[in-house]
Amino acid sequence: MITNEENRRFHCLQHAVNHGVEAGRAGNQFGQKGVRAVVLPTVAAALMLVAAGAASAQTIYNPPQLPMDITVFPSRDFASIAGFSNNADVLVQVRRGGVVSDAVGRTNAMGAIEVNHPGGVCWRTVTPDITAGDTVRVTYRDTANNRTLVPPPVAGSGAATSTRNIVATQAFDPGDDTVVIKGKAILPSGSRIPLTRLEVRIVNSEFIDTLSSRISKREIRADRLGGRIDGPGGTPIPGTSGTLVYDSTTGTSFTATFRGLNADERQLAVSGQTRVMGWQQTTTAGDRLGMTIYEVGEIGGPGISGCPPGPQGVIASTPPSPPVSYSPTSLLEASFQGNQPSLKDVTVFPERDFISIDGIDPGTELQVVVRRGTTDKPVIGTARGIVAAGGVFEVNHPGGVCWTGQTPNILPGDLIDVLKVANGTFVSGQTQRVIDAKVTNPAYINADGNIRVNGTATDNGVALPLSFMEQRIINPDFTTTRIGRRDIRADINGGRVDNVPDGAGNLLRTGVSPSNQWRAVYTGLNATEKQLALAGQNRIMAWLSTNDNGDRFGLTISEFGEVGGPGMGACPAPGNASIAIP
Repeated sequence: MITNEENRRFHCLQHAVNHGVEAGRAGNQFGQKGVRAVVLPTVAAALMLVAAGAASAQTIYNPPQLPMDITVFPSRDFASIAGFSNNADVLVQVRRGGVVSDAVGRTNAMGAIEVNHPGGVCWRTVTPDITAGDTVRVTYRDTANNRTLVPPPVAGSGAATSTRNIVATQAFDPGDDTVVIKGKAILPSGSRIPLTRLEVRIVNSEFIDTLSSRISKREIRADRLGGRIDGPGGTPIPGTSGTLVYDSTTGTSFTATFRGLNADERQLAVSGQTRVMGWQQTTTAGDRLGMTIYEVGEIGGPGISGCPPGPQGVIASTPPSPPVSYSPTSLLEASFQGNQPSLKDVTVFPERDFISIDGIDPGTELQVVVRRGTTDKPVIGTARGIVAAGGVFEVNHPGGVCWTGQTPNILPGDLIDVLKVANGTFVSGQTQRVIDAKVTNPAYINADGNIRVNGTATDNGVALPLSFMEQRIINPDFTTTRIGRRDIRADINGGRVDNVPDGAGNLLRTGVSPSNQWRAVYTGLNATEKQLALAGQNRIMAWLSTNDNGDRFGLTISEFGEVGGPGMGACPAPGNASIAIP
């Protein structure tokens, strides 16, 4: 029997993100940015038959009928598609009266494809500004490839999702020990969407990682039945709830209220990403069809480097804005252990030209500078802004600020300066070098049946010690297995593969000394967990210094398969201009 939950696992896509920074922060994270579709062995054969059994006539289902699924993320002009025939050529259209834009691509081996999201395909000609009422329609194309599929899908058949009109404010703490979200949910007729087809979520991976947090999942939920705030063991935390009600008997404004959280959990909630989920239809088994996910703080436009601009066109690159006057020699270097007590967490994601800074007091003005080389014009990137509630400041990532003038192509060896500014004047700062660490061969199953990941890591021309590295494979669907968390990790101490007897992740040196090559080897995984590892995102984390507590300073996270350029709409195009420090 194919259960409701197994069906949902089949059609949910991963992203992350991702969102998030890494996921957890205001980035992408529907299972960062969704949850990758994975067919569990117990239902694989049945789902394959259902997915392959495309319509026998040219039929387009709106909303999609299982196993087909189309989820629309209007804030990011992004569509996540699953449950179609495996390896099939499809046409994806955004329709508003006529066709606003379209995309073509081939589904993967699990019948999934994404548009305007890393790992997916671009919209053609223009990145559409998806709005309420737009229809995202997916149909099979008439191609030689599709005609060889068994059974062949009917050209022109498929499914569609009509984008729901749902919006919300960022979660806030009104000072009465609750966390509140305000929003609206409107049907095309002008009446309100039934509460039975709405859910509000706050997503923050730090719910799990913060010591004072009792929450065991990366999200908390509010709905008409009281929501869900899970604690240890996946059971609801006593005294907590997430209620969702309309503000009047006939109006379209709603309020979601989370109760029973402690002070630290409330802070994590208001600094997480707020989402509203609205769908067109619910089956008798509880499946949600025709899903729209509105993400507060996300910005639309091209979601992948190289995708076409939005309706407003490309923001041309210009030289970066000059930073405040400062001397790089006055900055604290992250590689020097003596500076550690004064350092803040600065993480560089070079593939995405993205910087994340944590642990700085909200309200602080920051300047971020990217330097390259020792010429009299070393500055290739600058950004500036105010640290928001939660103490997180991000550059070139949804919810953060853009680079000024141009988006720099951040490379190994570049220097990242983070400066505190007051009244337009430099106060203090720190600097770190981008480490040359990368995954060269993503997760694969070796002849011995174990999962392996290969890569290299060098800093300043010297092989980086293995003790300064950690490899991770991230897939939110790991949480549906005995592992119970979204990643597995490899290091010199056996890594972390939770709840798996004899499970380990060992980081090893390969090649001839003094080699910079490394290998992560994961043992103890079952067949399903191995498939999830193959479908996950591969990362290598590398840092410049550490202490006896295991804290990491000067962190670089290299993400296999990610691409750079503007990380959100309204950010400037890449550029190569350089300027002097005033």
